[in-house]
Amino acid sequence: MRLTMTHERKLQLLLVIIVTVILALSLVVVYQRQWSMLAIATLAFVEGLLLTAIAYRLYEQWQLTLMNLTSYTQLLGEGVTNVIPRLTPTNGLIKALQEEINNLANQKVKQRHTSLQTLSTLMDEWPIAVALFDEQHQLIYRNPAMLEALKLPLLIGTPAKQHGFITEPHNGELSHPVLSNQWQTQQLWYNDNNQRIQLVCATNISQSLRAHESIIQENLIRVFSHELRNSLTPMESMTDTLLSQKAPSKEQTTLVLTRIHQRSKHLLDFINQYADLSRLPTANLQWFDLAPLIDESKSVFTLPVKMIVKGEKRCYGDVSQLSMLFINLFKNASQSVQGSMLEITVVIYHEDENQCIEVSDNGPGFTNLNNASTPFYTTKSDGNGIGLALCREIAHQHNGILSLSNTTETGGAKITLKWPLL
Repeated sequence: MRLTMTHERKLQLLLVIIVTVILALSLVVVYQRQWSMLAIATLAFVEGLLLTAIAYRLYEQWQLTLMNLTSYTQLLGEGVTNVIPRLTPTNGLIKALQEEINNLANQKVKQRHTSLQTLSTLMDEWPIAVALFDEQHQLIYRNPAMLEALKLPLLIGTPAKQHGFITEPHNGELSHPVLSNQWQTQQLWYNDNNQRIQLVCATNISQSLRAHESIIQENLIRVFSHELRNSLTPMESMTDTLLSQKAPSKEQTTLVLTRIHQRSKHLLDFINQYADLSRLPTANLQWFDLAPLIDESKSVFTLPVKMIVKGEKRCYGDVSQLSMLFINLFKNASQSVQGSMLEITVVIYHEDENQCIEVSDNGPGFTNLNNASTPFYTTKSDGNGIGLALCREIAHQHNGILSLSNTTETGGAKITLKWPLL
């Protein structure tokens, strides 16, 4: 087996040979001059000690120089360019190597400055607040929008912590209290000349939030106005008719009061549904028998219904929330089917460690699948657009999803719910 010797080992062997040769020649000379054995031994000890010290000093100086150059190149590789190695003055290969490394370092600094200048040219005019940090979270760039957002000087080379940034321990992301409310922040990492750079962007979304709030308020006003008008207008008309008669009959009075009671109940149901949508509690997941819950939910039907239940008997979920879900789905189905017997099929099964429920009917199906579960969106004259939105929120409370489709067999509506068993 062929053994290879490193340059360091070769240098050590060379120094040992030189010391040995010099010491041997000296001993030969003094031996020919017939020195005493004590004098020869003393000379060998002193000269050997001196030559060993000189050889060690030369080896140590050579090794220290190479170690300094190695550390210098490692720092340059990590992106540190403000360090200069301390080397013993020399005019040989070491000096040439140092000059070559310095030239490479200067080129790297120029490339980094060029990269930052290009980045500055692109981002200085951006309305989005941008800041760049190195791996030690030292600030290396910020645009005017970031200065305006934080109202701080943000000096280059200063640590992020000094300006109020907080480092998340689990992922290293930076956050700032000023950029938390009405700001949307995004972060990414990229490599620039072998240096890992962290880019932090912050967008002011206050105008978008205000516009969204305005849309929600307009929808609320529109829906509540519609519901109040639909309930109060018939009440006003019926009471005017009743008051215009001097002696209304008992039957007519009972009819008017019954209609008022029905419209009041409808309005109260709408208010309760909207309240349920906005204050759903955390789901209390447990195993339970689904059959009694479906029987209880049938109370919403006023006409005969053909109910088909297939699959598993036990279900994993929140009993109260799933009761609301079935009531809303059954009510939607009963409102969609006109002129024929309503047929509802409920399928319960488990798939890939998920609880799955499918509810379908024999109605006309969804006319607009994209907006069917959007709050306040409805195609029914007597609808309020809250039922399916509430069902979707119940699915979210179960860490699941709700999907809508139309069945291929009858064209009726099909609602599929899926959430994890554990």
